[in-house]
Amino acid sequence: MYHISDLKKFLRCERLYCYSKDNDNAFKPYLRADENISELLKQYFDIQECFEGVRNDPPERFFSEIGRYEWFVHPRFSDGELRVNVPLMHKNGDVFDLYFVYYGVMVKELDLLSYRVTVKVLKRAGVRIGEIYLVRFDGDYVNEGQLDAKKLFLVSDRNKNKRIKDLVEREDFDYDSLIMKMENYDPSCEPARKCRYCKLNGLCEYYRNCFPDEKEEDDDSILTLVSSQHKNQMYLHGIRYLKDADVDLLEGNKIQYAQIMASKNGGLFIDRYPLIEWLAKIEERPISFIDFEWDRYLVPIYEGMRPMDVVCFEFALYYIDTEGKMEHRTFVGTGDCRREFVEALFDYLPESGPILAYNAMGAECLRLYELGEMFPEYRDRLAAINKRFYDLAEPFLEGMIYDVRMQGNFTLKKLVDICSDYSYKDLDIYDGMAAVFNWRDIDKKNSEEEEKILEDLKEYCSLDAYGLFLVYRWLIKLVIESK
Repeated sequence: MYHISDLKKFLRCERLYCYSKDNDNAFKPYLRADENISELLKQYFDIQECFEGVRNDPPERFFSEIGRYEWFVHPRFSDGELRVNVPLMHKNGDVFDLYFVYYGVMVKELDLLSYRVTVKVLKRAGVRIGEIYLVRFDGDYVNEGQLDAKKLFLVSDRNKNKRIKDLVEREDFDYDSLIMKMENYDPSCEPARKCRYCKLNGLCEYYRNCFPDEKEEDDDSILTLVSSQHKNQMYLHGIRYLKDADVDLLEGNKIQYAQIMASKNGGLFIDRYPLIEWLAKIEERPISFIDFEWDRYLVPIYEGMRPMDVVCFEFALYYIDTEGKMEHRTFVGTGDCRREFVEALFDYLPESGPILAYNAMGAECLRLYELGEMFPEYRDRLAAINKRFYDLAEPFLEGMIYDVRMQGNFTLKKLVDICSDYSYKDLDIYDGMAAVFNWRDIDKKNSEEEEKILEDLKEYCSLDAYGLFLVYRWLIKLVIESK
């Protein structure tokens, strides 16, 4: 059987679908939803009795109980090998109104495709469609101590002043042909072609299945040129290295200039005086290096939260005091640990001196601002801390420095790999999402497993914080060596 998610994956990349369809790894959502969305919708619509579909329901079950209920939660339907389900249906006379739950801000074309496929399957099954609604979370809703489903959602039959039903029904989608293509697709029958998904969020895990004989690109390959619309064109025209880039095909930003100069200079470019000026801003001691971890909640289950708000559950801190001694502190909380997080931060963070984080303004500083909004009594102290932050990513993103070993990758992990012998690969928890997923499951573990997760979380977050120090020290070393 096929599901809409299979169709969408195949449309993105046939090979990704083919190689991943037998993968048994359970899907882990980016957004955390501890509350049952269907139960909240039942509260919103005052649904007392309803049909409730379950996994692997035969389609006949809906039709056998169509006369008993007015509301239908997750009924299943099928057309040949394709199965779909609808979050919510309402019987309105001899037609059924459909409710699709949408978590984003703007409906994308692949979302409309999902709705079109679902509607077509229902129509083929003989279901007459009335109105089609989108159910969104109200971003202005604030939990005032108890979750109020009546205020949580926004329901509309329109998207950008256009009826959802018109958007869905104005185009047909031939899923029969697509499914036939999926059934007959054989990746060995045609050469692999590179697409945007090959390296969209890092290297696709099936990349080597598609390109097993591909030679590793050099560190200063033209394909590492960032923010470039024309790097593939240059590569096809025989330009292999950054130093040989066609100036007429460059966007001309600071990072591209730094990359090309690094390639011409043997691998490293330093714009020395701007970098010295930047480093001079943070000479004061104590100097702190800090990293936060947080989870994002779809449903605001705790007081003061809005939909999509985060709970900061961990920080790791290293700081060098006025005597040059380094200290290390960590905090990991469980459940609603927002207040504990803030109070631990006040306890552990030096009261003065610069604070370094990576992508600070979009991460740590934003989190502190949000915590100040949630806890007004802490707002001024958190705002004062925010003013002390410096973003360690700035020298790299402003083109002050580039090392070709970065390969166009500006993450802290990549920089730590370059400037030290430390490796995230040695950790049991090795990236931010792994930290989130482990923290989410911590209350399901026994005491021994919980202790192991807490230690692994501290080890991962601490390497992020210590990595900031390593990169900072590396920048100073490079400035000294560049004299």
